[in-house]
Amino acid sequence: MARERLAGAILAAGHGSITSGKSKLLEPLNDGCTIIEAVVHLLDQQLDISRLAVAVNHVYGENLQAVISKNFPGVTYAHQRERRGTADAAKLAVEALRQEYPNEHFDTILILYGDMPLWRPESLAQLIDEHRRQGATISMFSIDVTKLDGSEAVSAFGRILRNGRGQIIGVKEPYQMTAEDERLWSCCRRVNPSAWTFHINWLMQNIMFLEPHDKQDGFPSEFWLPDLVKLAVSQKKYILELELTDPQEARGINTDFDLLVAQTLFRRQRYLCV
Repeated sequence: MARERLAGAILAAGHGSITSGKSKLLEPLNDGCTIIEAVVHLLDQQLDISRLAVAVNHVYGENLQAVISKNFPGVTYAHQRERRGTADAAKLAVEALRQEYPNEHFDTILILYGDMPLWRPESLAQLIDEHRRQGATISMFSIDVTKLDGSEAVSAFGRILRNGRGQIIGVKEPYQMTAEDERLWSCCRRVNPSAWTFHINWLMQNIMFLEPHDKQDGFPSEFWLPDLVKLAVSQKKYILELELTDPQEARGINTDFDLLVAQTLFRRQRYLCV
């Protein structure tokens, strides 16, 4: 039975590739499963999501949609026509769901990135259920980097910043960190792997208040999901943090080596796909 009023969104509008001319999300994890199919299967078949949207871009979107639709015909698609960041892609996904299902009133949304296929359904179910049980506005995982060996890719995730009382005050990418941010982070060295649960109305009401990031790469400025943490703090909203016990779940795929590791873990853990 589907969890009532629970939406899901997969952000698959990135332009990353491992094989030239092909979205990295179409790389195989095993003989019958691509990266994007594994993530869609997780939300569509294992987490009791009521409705699911996938945000795609204009370059790879048609190919992604063709692959997904073969086994998951009920997925909704949102089209991000410019590189406007993760928050913009999430907004488009919600708008697409609301347009397709105007009589369904979602209260919660789980947002995952399309290049992270190793999440366990039990972990994500805990994030969703605790978010609802505790009445959080934002819920997220954290990873204690002092428990890592330094070579693990997850150590490059956004840094969770806290005040002197240990309360979360923001999340910043490593290259955004100031000397003061580094001092704050040194007190509790935790990072935020990119899985989010939001109160959906709060999300849509507040994305418009995010500050744009100009990456100086010739593309439009972007709006990022982690910036919503600082905004929620300013409104005194409750942010739920759950420690992720196995950092391997949060591995993303950007390189040939990342893909090889993910393929190995996917087969070893016997993850499901289609």
